[in-house]
Amino acid sequence: MRLRPGSFLWLVHHDLKLNFLRFTAMFGDRAPWTVALIVLGAFAVIHALCWPVATWFASAKTDAESARLYYPMLASAALFVLPWLVSQAMMNSTRALYSRGDLDLLLASPADPRVVVAARALAIAIESVGSVGIILFPVADMNALINGANWLAMYPAMMASGLLATAVGLSATVGLFSLAGPARTRLVAQIAATLIASAFVLGAQIVNVLPEWMRESLLAAFDHPTPGGLFDPHGPLWLPVRAAMGEWPDLLIWCLLSATAFAIVALACGPYFLASAVRSAGAVESAERPASDRKRQFRAGVGGALRRKEWRLLARDPWLASQMLMQIIYTLPVSVVIWRSQAGGGSVALAVSPCVVVIASQISASLAWLAVSSEDAPDFLASAPVSRAHVERGKIEAIGMPLLFLLSAPIFGLALVEPVNAVLTALIACCAAGSTALLNLWHPMPAKRSQVMRRHSQSKIIALMEHGIAVLWALTMVEAILGSPLALLPMAVVGGILWFNRRTQPKPGASAAIGTLARQA
Repeated sequence: MRLRPGSFLWLVHHDLKLNFLRFTAMFGDRAPWTVALIVLGAFAVIHALCWPVATWFASAKTDAESARLYYPMLASAALFVLPWLVSQAMMNSTRALYSRGDLDLLLASPADPRVVVAARALAIAIESVGSVGIILFPVADMNALINGANWLAMYPAMMASGLLATAVGLSATVGLFSLAGPARTRLVAQIAATLIASAFVLGAQIVNVLPEWMRESLLAAFDHPTPGGLFDPHGPLWLPVRAAMGEWPDLLIWCLLSATAFAIVALACGPYFLASAVRSAGAVESAERPASDRKRQFRAGVGGALRRKEWRLLARDPWLASQMLMQIIYTLPVSVVIWRSQAGGGSVALAVSPCVVVIASQISASLAWLAVSSEDAPDFLASAPVSRAHVERGKIEAIGMPLLFLLSAPIFGLALVEPVNAVLTALIACCAAGSTALLNLWHPMPAKRSQVMRRHSQSKIIALMEHGIAVLWALTMVEAILGSPLALLPMAVVGGILWFNRRTQPKPGASAAIGTLARQA
């Protein structure tokens, strides 16, 4: 069927096609059939991993203890889905304002502006649902095979949730634009989306995070709920859960409510969204910084100049900090789960230290990639009269100092409880950070700074090695806390990985990595 140019469906197809192209760009230059095989393989693996979940829900029908956890697990799933969808909708709405330069062209066309906004909002909703649907739809499929076709109702219920989340996210983005202005909205929206996404992480682990007495209190409240109260599965707050479970009257009501809210917001916020898009694409607010009478002079020292340059670049783009904050937030609940597995009586370091090591490794890898592969002036550094060692040392120091500041708080808190393990944590975290930093220094992957979360689209091997190094150092941390000599084994594996990936043919002059980037620029 040929769509009429400028129609609602034509615009939706246009936006979805651009979203699909951005997704396939994450796989680099691979052929379409290769990308299709990778996606299908990942989807099949997720389906296999969801089989135990489906069997657990089947056992909940007969096992008394599993039956008690049935509705708390559904509540956790709702807390997992809704904040994540709102977060994705806010980020996608912000990208539509700032990163997509086609709105001005569409507004200059004969297309109805309200249709343009409605089509883009629907594309945002579909993209947001797809980001979480890759996890939840396999759960629905496996449960449909074991527990009945009513689980397939999760598909329309998820789409309805995406419409409602997009309405909330679009409203929040337009409201932030009005309050913060075009110069600050992107940063504020990204940080707000990160904090909302943290609720997704905590919601997914809410049953495991709570202390035992609170868990028992909640289970008792679920066993004997107050009619119409917070824990009553038949109350209004449980409408999306009942809709996802295939209760058709509730599913119909949930879809109608979500579609109505989406239509109202798309029509009401349409003019404001278009005005915001024009302002963001045009001039930034004239919020000039007050001039300083103090004259700044050049300071001697290559290392100091490089450190100040990298720190200023990080300070000027706090959006990067919000992305790294999301990595930290996603890692923190693991500590709680490990602590819970020890019945609250195990070593604090055994729960906290491995996560500190993993965070140090991930943040160091991101900062090293920013300093080396996303260098904005590689030609200047390559032509500077300094040695490679000076350039690389300055960048490593610029990476290490913010990381030490970030990790000082958890290590200091751990030192108050277990001083020896705190020292071990600091040493192994530094080793993990140095390992991933060297890996990025030896194997630069040039890209824009805005692609920090997709920096491995060019080399999946480097991504696997980064994650493997982080896991190996975490295992080293666990074995060191337990006092086992097996701690030397993962350390040796990391040493082997770094040895085989070392830079064997150094190049004269400036940094080899910077030289490579300069030639590619």
